[in-house]
Amino acid sequence: MIKGSCLCGNVRFEISGEQSSLSYCHCSRCRKAAGVFSAVVIGKVDDFHLLSGKESIGLYKGPDGKFERSFCKECGTSLGDMSSEKIYVVAASALDDDPKVRPSVHIHTASKPDWYEIKDDLIKFDGDYIPSN
Repeated sequence: MIKGSCLCGNVRFEISGEQSSLSYCHCSRCRKAAGVFSAVVIGKVDDFHLLSGKESIGLYKGPDGKFERSFCKECGTSLGDMSSEKIYVVAASALDDDPKVRPSVHIHTASKPDWYEIKDDLIKFDGDYIPSN
């Protein structure tokens, strides 16, 4: 079981099962929410359990209607897209425990800022990808 929370502790969650990946996302939305990129853990939605703080979770929906970003309304912690129909995408920065999975890919690298250079040997995708699990 992996536990996670926001900075103020109002939002608490846990993740059971195994994550399908830990990715670095460079899309413009993640850059705006987290900085140069966002580290996200992805897994099956049934493995994500919100323990407390539902009333503290704010939701930003992008103009396209597909993109959602969850955050704590009290402290502003980015939580990712906590659940969709099939997967969760949680900001790795909100994890309190080691997920035991390590970064494997960079996604949306075509959107990264020109001044940022990726210096590792992880797989890079110009756009999105679908996890293998």
